Formats: sequence, structure tokens, C-alpha cells
Amino acid sequence: GTSRTIDNRKVPHFQVVLGGKRQENAAAYGLAIGTVPSKRIPEVVTLLTERYVQDRAGEESFQDFVKRIGKPELRRMLEPFMDVPSFESDPSYYSDWGDPRVFTIGDLGAGECAGAVVSTVQFDLAAAERLVFESQLKLDEGDYTRSDALAYKAMLQAAIALVRTEFHDVPDHPDSIVNEFRTRFYDTNVLGDRYAGNKFAQYLFRRHDSPPQVHTRDSAHRIVEEAQLFIEAVYACHDSLTERGTVGISGRLPVQIGKAAP
Repeated sequence: GTSRTIDNRKVPHFQVVLGGKRQENAAAYGLAIGTVPSKRIPEVVTLLTERYVQDRAGEESFQDFVKRIGKPELRRMLEPFMDVPSFESDPSYYSDWGDPRVFTIGDLGAGECAGAVVSTVQFDLAAAERLVFESQLKLDEGDYTRSDALAYKAMLQAAIALVRTEFHDVPDHPDSIVNEFRTRFYDTNVLGDRYAGNKFAQYLFRRHDSPPQVHTRDSAHRIVEEAQLFIEAVYACHDSLTERGTVGISGRLPVQIGKAAP
């Protein structure tokens, strides 16, 4: 489970993970196909099950069926379920199963630019998710070098999304993005997870500082998984900062590295 912020309200979501295999000593691990509002998950399960029953080849397993039709087709099937209506149109999306409370984010008390900051973050993180999905496709095609590059690019895209909440004109260069991200969100422990600490940020740093010399399926698969986890950590960090009213506003002054705060 995870969440997305829509118009300053939290919407419970689930990542749909397909392709895993527990037989043969867990020979394959599932990867996220997309993120769907929790209230649409029953429909997604029904759709996937009915498609499998209808189109399976003989005694084909679900894992083999998923592999045969491919992630692009699975993604296409999920896309109609990914949209979130406005709270006014359907408030049920903004509460979780078994919990009638609405997931809200407190008043920001932000300046006139707050709306632009939020929409920019959402745009950048959506782009990061598209990149990591493309990296999965390259992984399936056996293009491990390109898969690695796209997963790394996805992490950079997520990192710059967060950095831009404090330093909008950060140079779009890997070294600049990583340095700003490290100073603003890692060294300050802002990204730190309650249980995992700063582990997710280290995925970005490790790939940036020590890119693989040899690209294999295992190495590409690992960075795709790490990119997905890193993006989710950035989503969670942004939601937390927004909830506290400290994203891109006076509570956290934009500070350029090497310069004093105004």
C-alpha cells in the first residue's frame, strides 16, 4: 500500500505487482505494473482474473500468461483504473477500505506559489514512474544496459522533483541533482524512513557513484526494484513535508549549496 496526494488530500493506493514466481526457488520476482487507487483494486483483480480465464493457453499458469501478454498490455489494462476523480465528484476514493475517515493533508498556509510547486512535483514524479516502467520493458527485452540507464534516470527524475520544492532552478545535471538532494534531504535526514532509515536514498547514491561495469539481468532487475522503492520514498517524503506545511515555504527556506540563507 501507498498513497498519492491529489489537491492536498491523500488518496490510498496499491501497487499492482505481477510476474512473481514462488516455484523453482522463487526464480522470478514481480515488478510493479502501475499504482491504482485502493477503491479500484477489486475491479482490477476481477479484470485480470477474467482476462486470464478467457485468454489462457491450455493449462498455462498465471505467471506464464503475464509473461506472454507482456507488461505494455497489462499497463494498458490498468490505465483506466489509475485516474482519481476530484473529492467533490467522489469522496469515497479519499478513504481506505474498512476506515471511513478521509485522508487529508492539513492547510498548508503557503504562499501564492504553493499550488505550482505541488503540481510540478506531481508531474515530475509521474514522469519518474513512466521511466521506471520503460526500464522494466527493456529488462524484459534483454537490453540490460538500457534498463539500467532508464532506472537511474527515473531516480534522478524523482530526486529533482523533491529538490525543486526548495531550489526550483537546480541545474538538470546528475551531479548537481545528486549533490542538492544529498544536502537537502539526506544529510538532514528528511527522507529518512521510520524503519529503513536512509536506505532508499543510498540506492540513488550507489548507482550515481558506482555505475555497473557489466550489465546483467540480475543487476538490471535490482536497480529497477531500487528505483521503484526510491520513487515511493520520495512520494512519502513529499506527503510528509506537505502535511507538516514545510514543503517549498518559509518553514524550509530554499538554500543554494555554498550560499547563506536569505
